[in-house]
Amino acid sequence: MWGYFTINTTIELICFFIALICLKKDHDLAWRLMILFLFMTCVAEMTGIYIKRLYLSGNLHIHPNSWIYNILLMFEMVFVSIMFLSILNEFVNSKSIIISGLTLLFIIYIYEILTHGIYKKNNLTTTVMSILFVLYSLYYFYCLLKHELYVDLKYSPAFWWVIGSLFFYFGSTACNIFYYKLSVVTITPKHYLTYYIYTALNIILYGYWSYSFICKKCLTLISKA
Repeated sequence: MWGYFTINTTIELICFFIALICLKKDHDLAWRLMILFLFMTCVAEMTGIYIKRLYLSGNLHIHPNSWIYNILLMFEMVFVSIMFLSILNEFVNSKSIIISGLTLLFIIYIYEILTHGIYKKNNLTTTVMSILFVLYSLYYFYCLLKHELYVDLKYSPAFWWVIGSLFFYFGSTACNIFYYKLSVVTITPKHYLTYYIYTALNIILYGYWSYSFICKKCLTLISKA
């Protein structure tokens, strides 16, 4: 049982519970949907660990767990795009940008599924998605700099959510591009360099997201006071 509680799953569960506490009554649907996305992420991670154990045991004829993450990838594309839509709409009408990006991602996603099936990881979709989310993040910062109104960044939920996304997806993009070189670098007998990079990126992502949820809750309480 305790084998399911890795560093990654633990930080994801913590982020999920923080989101549940802070966002369940939030007026913005995009932020509330983060609760559902984080729940799905936790379930997928736990299921992925279970499938991986069955696969490595060799006792059953079972596929690797890549198909779990391919399914999760589809929801990640949608939920994170909805969040960027909500955040960017504070400055500009970003609907056409986000819909165009999602359309591109789904075309690539379907192409990869038709090409190699669901049991092989959709690397191209993941890379293009990460690049798009990095561009959305940079566009947010551009809009923020051009914005005339004062924003207290220390307590801005959108700012910290985007910061976490930028670091994570930029790091993921770089790691995916150089994966085959990084994956052969052994740090410990059980783990390669990529394991520690992805773990660090997950801690950064869910750490910043958790803080953004807390900021969102605080703003809600202040607005009601």
